Amino acid sequence: MTLPPTFDADALARYAAADVIFLAQDGYRQPSARVRCYNFAKALRQQGLRAEVLSFFDHLGATDQAGALSTIPEEEKIRLNLEAHRVLATNPRAVLYVQKVGYHTLAAALAAERGGNRVVLDYDDYELDMQPFRRLEPWFPSLRPDQLFHTVANRAGACVAASHRLETLLAPLNPNTHLIHTVADQDLFTADGRDAPRRRFGNRVNILYSGDFWGDIPMKDVLFAVDAFALVPRAVRDRACFHIIGFGRAWEELKRRLRERFPDLPNLELHEFIPPTEIPAVLREMDIGVLPYSANEFNVAKSPTKMFEFLLAKVAVCATPVGEVTHCLENGVSGLLAEGMEGYSAALARLIGDDAFRRDAAEAAHRVAMERFSLQGIAPRLAAVVRGLLEPEPRAEAPPVTTLEDFLAARLARPVPPAPREVHLMRRDLEALLATEDLEAADPRRWSGPLVAALDWPGLTSVERVAPDRVTALKAAAARHRNAARLRPEILLPARERPSGPPALSKLAAAEDWDDPFWRPWAVRVRTNVSTFQAPYIDHADAERRRDEDARNNIDNFFKRSRGTWERAQFLYGLDRLGLLERPSRALVLSAEVDGFYLMLTELARAVGVVDVGPGAAAHAERVARGDRDPWLAKPRRFHRDRIAIHHGMPGRDLFADVPRVACRIPQ
Repeated sequence: MTLPPTFDADALARYAAADVIFLAQDGYRQPSARVRCYNFAKALRQQGLRAEVLSFFDHLGATDQAGALSTIPEEEKIRLNLEAHRVLATNPRAVLYVQKVGYHTLAAALAAERGGNRVVLDYDDYELDMQPFRRLEPWFPSLRPDQLFHTVANRAGACVAASHRLETLLAPLNPNTHLIHTVADQDLFTADGRDAPRRRFGNRVNILYSGDFWGDIPMKDVLFAVDAFALVPRAVRDRACFHIIGFGRAWEELKRRLRERFPDLPNLELHEFIPPTEIPAVLREMDIGVLPYSANEFNVAKSPTKMFEFLLAKVAVCATPVGEVTHCLENGVSGLLAEGMEGYSAALARLIGDDAFRRDAAEAAHRVAMERFSLQGIAPRLAAVVRGLLEPEPRAEAPPVTTLEDFLAARLARPVPPAPREVHLMRRDLEALLATEDLEAADPRRWSGPLVAALDWPGLTSVERVAPDRVTALKAAAARHRNAARLRPEILLPARERPSGPPALSKLAAAEDWDDPFWRPWAVRVRTNVSTFQAPYIDHADAERRRDEDARNNIDNFFKRSRGTWERAQFLYGLDRLGLLERPSRALVLSAEVDGFYLMLTELARAVGVVDVGPGAAAHAERVARGDRDPWLAKPRRFHRDRIAIHHGMPGRDLFADVPRVACRIPQ
């Protein structure tokens, strides 16, 4: 047997003798592989098990990792899997601990099928959008991400979820599912040395956000945190310094946006990549760690490594109440959880200004972490999972392959198959409806076009095991209660063709209209971050097609679910019909709360006047009068600052003078 040339005899002997082999597509630099492979292997060795890590990036020479995996051609991915299998084949008894459902999963599948190895699926991020074998999917539908996820989870001897949300995804697929967080190593992350002189980051109250800026989600989150910091009253803010340590494909874009947004914020410092081995020393000089996560599927499902590092290092946590932090910390005792821009700013101000409270919260969180959230603490549970699988698994036939995506693409007449995330959202709606006793009371927005089409899929009964009478009941309820049915005489559009031009009805009237080619340009116009950070691709021919598909999927998945975006697009449609987009105009917006709509209008109008008619207008006016930042400009999007004027309370007549064309809008 020919083995990879990078492996010497000693390394191969260790793999051949291992009780468990961790299989990672990423390298040590990525937290998922570093914590859930390298650190977990260390924990199992301390429990008396022989554990090794096989990283496609570190050991097999994969050309990329993390968000840039799409740069690796399919041929290279297959070659890497074959090399990994040659190593795994030397040990048919080892438990294969597969971190993520990625392109590296094939090596474990080959070993499990040929050698009988048992498999643990470790899932630590919501990644049903990732496509490990994008070009092969049309030929092998079972490689599509949602199908691959279901298959691997079903076939695994055990699953390990990093968060409560991921546990809810895995547990229905595999009864042997365990919750183990992405914890920190207390041998490395300690509170020792916190009282030593601070030589690197200074003696102010140091605030930290660090990580891989791989795209829009982390970039918008950190912009939210910096906006909240900028809203802290200056007398308090001057005591602190906000540090951002970053890398990744969106890092340069984030730095550019921060420079544009905060040209005169002196206590904001940006630092380039710092190796993971140095982070414990960094945390010894930090006082507050921020977890400003927005409520999206990715953040709700993540198990934030940074949080557990903060806790062990006695760094106080300021977080939004999203995802796993709500299960780990007690608000006001072991950390602060705050919603909204002004709420988060107030929480930061309290941690900056109240030294005693900050220290007490960090102490309380440290005690919790030592009991529940350290590598050494989870080691016995992890070892029990592995030891339970060291016996060979009886052979079983593979489950049948489903092709729901192909059915939906044909039924909906899509030019490309529906995106994995869209199928997942449809499945979630279907699960919710199946669990609803009174279908008459179900949210009408759940009856989407893809869901109604899926009710005719034969696999719903043969594969998903939904009772035929239940399917019939769902169809009947859809015919009566979906939004399109309430405002049209029948579910399906009449046989006649729709009138040309953008639809005249809102989303609530016709959920089908989002597929209309005339409507798509309006969706692109109001979408704030369609495909902002495109990964590079191997060849130019594929790049153009991939960009088109990514843009379509991003627009579809966001636009279809966002009522606010539809309303804004309808307003732009009205402006266009009035001729107000053909020449520079002025716009007036009346709003009771912060809204990104008026910021978007600065791209279309030469002057935008905003009148704050909300209950907090007087307090906002006082804030601005004393020189603090206006919260009504704190939205994570780009806009023309010189074209907008915010008035908290009714302005003088000058706002309305000499305005030949004014469009008035109340966003809420």
